[in-house]
Amino acid sequence: MVVPDDVVHIDAARAGELHIEHEQARHGSGHRIDHERAVADDDRLHAELVAQRSRHEGGDRIVVLGDHDDRRWSRALLHLILSVVSDLRFGLDFGTSNSAVAVADGPEVRLLPLDPMSGESMPSVLYVRRDGSVLVGHPAIDAFLADNRDRGPLRREVKLLGVRVASSVPGVAPVEAHILADPSSPGRFFQSLKTFLGDPLLTSTNVFGDARGLEDLIAMLLAEIFERVEALTGVRPTSATLGRPVEFVGGAAVEERARGRLEQAARLAGIREVRLVEEPVAAALAADVPAGLALVFDFGGGTLDLCVTRREDGEIRVLGTAGADVAGDRCTQLLIDQLVAPHLGAEMEWGPKRLRLPRFITSTIGDWRALSALNEKPILDALDDLVRAGWPKRELAALRSAIELQLGYEIFASVDATKCALSTEQLALFTFHRGAVDLDSMASRRAFELTIAPLLKRVDTAIDEVLARAEVDADQVIEIVCTGGSSAIPAARTLLQRRFPKARLRDAAAHTAVAAGLARA
Repeated sequence: MVVPDDVVHIDAARAGELHIEHEQARHGSGHRIDHERAVADDDRLHAELVAQRSRHEGGDRIVVLGDHDDRRWSRALLHLILSVVSDLRFGLDFGTSNSAVAVADGPEVRLLPLDPMSGESMPSVLYVRRDGSVLVGHPAIDAFLADNRDRGPLRREVKLLGVRVASSVPGVAPVEAHILADPSSPGRFFQSLKTFLGDPLLTSTNVFGDARGLEDLIAMLLAEIFERVEALTGVRPTSATLGRPVEFVGGAAVEERARGRLEQAARLAGIREVRLVEEPVAAALAADVPAGLALVFDFGGGTLDLCVTRREDGEIRVLGTAGADVAGDRCTQLLIDQLVAPHLGAEMEWGPKRLRLPRFITSTIGDWRALSALNEKPILDALDDLVRAGWPKRELAALRSAIELQLGYEIFASVDATKCALSTEQLALFTFHRGAVDLDSMASRRAFELTIAPLLKRVDTAIDEVLARAEVDADQVIEIVCTGGSSAIPAARTLLQRRFPKARLRDAAAHTAVAAGLARA
């Protein structure tokens, strides 16, 4: 048979070998290849192949050499052929709070609906059940809440860690290190994993008998994301551009460690070619900044990232970057301190000695995962004892209900929605009624702005830093591109207008601009 030069040559037997190598590299050498499932999916896979081939620029034809009638290798052939003919470029914005993926097909860039509830922006959370199943995004949150809502009070057990540590009390011999474990936990829930990339103390954690490092946990989350990408595009990415903050949490001292962990996690998730691009640089590409000087203001849920760019002759050059670990989730927690915590006993004083609830309890009200961890019989019994001793019943009943009914996430989400409403209104009604938690209060934009003033001061300092690094004056900046959900906070925009009086403010897609720019990078 004479094969024309414009044909892609693929050997079916070798495709099968590559498929086995690929699957066992992802799942371990003992992984069983499910040929029956591949055959069941055969029609859909062939349809995807035909559709992809028809889209391929240049119209290359595909010939499979060898025994390609063996339909069990359809999935392997699809992976291999699409990796050859596809020009798709993938950009992943793995954020502290949310993640997004964009795919570029030539000049066209589209965002992928990763999450069944929130669509293009998926919460960056991971839930690993005791049976080994993995969920991410809103399904992970829903599963965690459902698994724990009906468990009742937790009964923790002392677990020795096998090491002895020096006592903090002078003269006392070293003690056996231990933790209070939850042996019947239905799953482990992880969030804000990106925050810990530079942490020098973080080694591994036990996930139902398996030691998992931070890279492993992030890889599990990324692998689920790429599985979703494959389902939506027909292509399993093997190369991708990932966003990274200008400055990881921990500063310049942790740069090498944090960057290496992120790259390793991507490789463990199946990405052989990993590129890292600073997130505000990606936002600048997505926003198509104008000629001259521009500032990209990326104020998200976990970090603030700034970038000064100059566009000349159609090319965008980065002059300086800066960042800070200050962002929207912290603003929401501060608003919880205003609207919710006082009604759950956080500021309550009782008796002639003006006693207050322990800090380890009140500090969890703004952290929904920590609040759920208080669902232990000794703590709930102690709250009941305080009520019998005459402490304010209404507040303690609300606190007990928030703990026992696992209401922390719902409270956080409701307050976060109120925070967003304050971006367009001077006043916003916060209301929450579940169990004994019975709250109605009016949130004021002015009070909120006073609360977050220390955070905005850090934003102001970061602006000074980026201008100094770029060696430009604020008056030279002609446009500010705002992205990230927190960039809509009016006080933040007022700060920008004060610092850059000659610049025009322009909004890019709040939660997806970075991913779109990464796909273009």
